[in-house]
Amino acid sequence: MNILEYENQIISDAEQYQAKISRDIWGVPHISGRRDADVAFGLAFAHAEDDIKNIAENMYLYRAQMGLKDGSSGAVIDYLIKALKIRERVEEQYQEVLSDDVRSVLEAYATGLNYWMVKNPNNSFKKHFPFTAKDIVAGFAIQNLLFSGVVSSIQSLEKLEDSSEQSFSNLYEKDDLVTGSNAYAISPSKSTDGSTRLMINSHQPLEGPLAWYEAHIKSEEGLNMMGGLFPGSPFIFVGFNENLGWGFTVNKPDLTDIYKLVINPNDKDQYLLDDVWLNLEKETIELPVKIFGPINWTVKREVKYSMHGPVLEIGEKSYALRFAGMEDIKQVEQWYKLNKANNLKEWINAMRMRSIISFNGIYADKKGNIYFLHNSSSPKRLEGLDWSGIVDGTRSKYIWETFVEFDEIPQILNPSSGWLASTNQDPFKVTDPKDNLKKENYSQTLGLQTRMTNRAYRIKELFMGKDKITEKDFDDFKFDNSYSLDSRSYKYVSEIFGLNFENENLKKGQTILKNWDLKTDFDNESATLGVCVLSPEWLAEQAAETPPESEESFKTCVEDTLKNYGKLNPKWSERNFMYRGKKKIPVQGGPDVLRAIYGLEQEDGDLKAVGGDGLYIHVSWDKEGNQESKSIHQYGSATQDESSSHFSDQLELYIDEKYKPTFYKDSALKRNLIKEYTVPFKSSL
Repeated sequence: MNILEYENQIISDAEQYQAKISRDIWGVPHISGRRDADVAFGLAFAHAEDDIKNIAENMYLYRAQMGLKDGSSGAVIDYLIKALKIRERVEEQYQEVLSDDVRSVLEAYATGLNYWMVKNPNNSFKKHFPFTAKDIVAGFAIQNLLFSGVVSSIQSLEKLEDSSEQSFSNLYEKDDLVTGSNAYAISPSKSTDGSTRLMINSHQPLEGPLAWYEAHIKSEEGLNMMGGLFPGSPFIFVGFNENLGWGFTVNKPDLTDIYKLVINPNDKDQYLLDDVWLNLEKETIELPVKIFGPINWTVKREVKYSMHGPVLEIGEKSYALRFAGMEDIKQVEQWYKLNKANNLKEWINAMRMRSIISFNGIYADKKGNIYFLHNSSSPKRLEGLDWSGIVDGTRSKYIWETFVEFDEIPQILNPSSGWLASTNQDPFKVTDPKDNLKKENYSQTLGLQTRMTNRAYRIKELFMGKDKITEKDFDDFKFDNSYSLDSRSYKYVSEIFGLNFENENLKKGQTILKNWDLKTDFDNESATLGVCVLSPEWLAEQAAETPPESEESFKTCVEDTLKNYGKLNPKWSERNFMYRGKKKIPVQGGPDVLRAIYGLEQEDGDLKAVGGDGLYIHVSWDKEGNQESKSIHQYGSATQDESSSHFSDQLELYIDEKYKPTFYKDSALKRNLIKEYTVPFKSSL
């Protein structure tokens, strides 16, 4: 079928759907339709209007064609996707594993994207046309790959083996900016007015394929979700409906195992398992790679498989890879169930699917329930073995097949403290100590993280510092920009205090740090130097590496700060900025504070915010069950169009640490509409 025939087919396919797109005064799309499929069609069209670039370019990843985008570095992730046979599994299982309802939503969404392409022929992304439902399913399955810990496990293995090739390093560049998240909730017993409150604040890159987009989807089949999603998703990832809401934060349970294989010295295609030499299965995969300009080349690579999974050959050694969810394509099914849930039981039942393999969840609802879940599709491993390192690949008893039971992973419902908070920390420290779970009651094979973020210390201090919480308190907590005295960051910086320096600049710098109140507000004259010093420790912890000596970091920061600003105490507002188009505006906050701003140093020494606080939402239900909601996006709904008024119309509110109404309720939306239209357009019928 040629392009013209495709386009005519898409126009014909679009006729089976009808969705109304109502854009509020901030340009946020509220999509409604009779069926869930109608809404998915409309969501795709609306999101394409605002961000077709990231939706379309995600197809490089979904189709294992990153090599065509990024050359040989991109082909590395393509290799892993193809070695895991993700696309093949989607093809084989699509009809059999996914429900009719989910497939109808996915197919409607793909048609909506294709319909936008047909109606906007003068765009730069037609090479990705047509989009398919199977592309979307593959994208969700690849998310499991990126959040399973596979990337870090492979990179750690390369470091262990001191591999000169470093062939799997930097598998997916955008993953580096996924720096953490916040979500917290209070029950009626903790609030001054008997309200239940939820803060949704997942930290993502501020631009690109993992940046938040805000939308509201509503059907006559019971769908009524508003919140955040990524380019290429028919579902809301974090958000709320009239009855409940939730936020997710990144967690890092041990979901991946690397097995060391013993290869037959007389036959490199055999490995030892239970004292028997078995043949490795072999396949050849093709990797298209951009050479330069429009010239591409297809590289053929052999992939080997053991009973454990695909085999990695690093140096002279062979390892097999196995991770939770590596054969699962039902992520879309679970997201759909979450979006359709209307009470705690339905939400938990959706999470019991275990196809979304990680993330902490903080849930709240109009009945006053609050709930924490350290979601983890943790393998059911043999007890008594250290699973944190390389696993013996010669024994089949170490090849796990199932997950631990859902009820065996950490979760807390309605603690007596009346509050729960998840900030990428130890799952046994998410509320008041009297309500926290005990680590010894859970299997060591889960490999649960024990790290504590600064945000975890601060939210605990804030919640435990007040008997009751007002709405203003709840919002103030979100915008807290301080480091805790208990944090790793402060302890790292404080190592400078006792050192003796002869250099006058170092003495002045030391005094500046000693006088720091640990805040990152606009007028702070210690934050520039303080954040500079603590950043290497924070980055090292993120990468599971040993940080440099604090004295080394301090001396470098003193030198750089003097070079860039001519003084050691510039205000934080002189260094920390939001950039958008031609705008450059100072912003409060910093790395690993609750007002999370992760900056990338520019040539002039200033920091450009690239990750952290993006879309965040405050949802509440009063004691009668009446709901209120407010939100903010760091820029605006028009993520790509600089000529649109919605390209940066929320930026000033964001800087001022204020919200806008969500207009979730029909009555509020009707009073605050700027544009309303129905797709497909009548001209196509």
